[in-house]
Amino acid sequence: MASLTTTAAEISASATARTATSRFYHPELDALRFFAFLMVFMHHTLPHQPEFWTKLGVPSVLATVLSGVGASGAFGVSLFFVLSAYLITELLLREKELVGSLDVKSFYVRRILRIWPLYFFFLALAAAMHWFVPGQNMGWRAGLAFSALAGNWYIVFIGFPSSVIFPLWSVSIEEQFYLTWPLIVRRVSQATMVAFAVGLLGVATATRFYLGAHHRWESQVWCNTLVQLDPIAAGILMAVLLRGAVPQFSKLARAAMALAGVACIAAGALYFGIKNDPLTTARIVLGYPAIALGCVLLLFAVLREGANPAKPLVYLGRISYGLYVFHVLGLLISDYIVPNQTANLARYALRVFVAFALTVTMAAISYRWLETPFLKLKQRFTYVLSRPGG
Repeated sequence: MASLTTTAAEISASATARTATSRFYHPELDALRFFAFLMVFMHHTLPHQPEFWTKLGVPSVLATVLSGVGASGAFGVSLFFVLSAYLITELLLREKELVGSLDVKSFYVRRILRIWPLYFFFLALAAAMHWFVPGQNMGWRAGLAFSALAGNWYIVFIGFPSSVIFPLWSVSIEEQFYLTWPLIVRRVSQATMVAFAVGLLGVATATRFYLGAHHRWESQVWCNTLVQLDPIAAGILMAVLLRGAVPQFSKLARAAMALAGVACIAAGALYFGIKNDPLTTARIVLGYPAIALGCVLLLFAVLREGANPAKPLVYLGRISYGLYVFHVLGLLISDYIVPNQTANLARYALRVFVAFALTVTMAAISYRWLETPFLKLKQRFTYVLSRPGG
């Protein structure tokens, strides 16, 4: 690895803020990761029909809010995509400028050590559930597709499997991004990266035009890698255009961006309805960029120097990968622990609490005993540190 010592003349000659440091860690982004997970959890927990809530005695206005929150929560996945693209691009650029080149093999090793242990453990667990949990049938074709990190394409062409693995479609898209992006970053300039990201936005738009014109179903659109390129491209653009700097905004400006971000995401769910069949070309062509914009605004709202979010939020963000992987299993187990959950609001709230507690417990155990040994090994292949403590 090249020396980390940089002269004042070299710093002033550089156009970026990346070169002088081998560490990039912002705890507020861990907190945002937890928020992204919480959105997805609420999407799978809170029914999207106001009538469900009114039957439980919830006032109509609150019922509308709860159903809207549940519907909008799906776009926590989009927030994950923006975060991943931004962080991965930032780390790759820092390594390239620090070392003078990009070690793609080490990048792949880092991603394997971070993603695969829990991912394939959970696939094995889901396959075994076929034998002792009614209704859980992953099937060999779905198992093969998800094992090949192409589970999203299985859903596009065949449909969602009857298994707790179905949320892992988004991990497939991220892994496809991780496979291709470092090869591009290694070879091109940052200006070319901007052009490439803009091209991704064009591909996403053209794909949605095509799918809308051919009246595809929601799952065929939502899980399509090409459709989901907007948040990935947005994260890339953020990393390249910020040039390693952290934007400085007033508290009022950050609050306004957060509100605008939430409004954009809510519009994607409630106004454009891009998760609702039947889809229309106009809804999906305009709705997906609105979601990506909302996620970017949320990221700008929280990213700052010297942030000190509450430690529990940072920890929950650090284990957010496990939270995402395990949350549907937590919901499934909670159905057995809390019977007759729709009898009244209290029982339904208890079911949600039990599911969340189970999810946190499983994720914490996974992080401590399954993921951490691999994360420690991952540091041997790391040039730019992105975890606290090294």
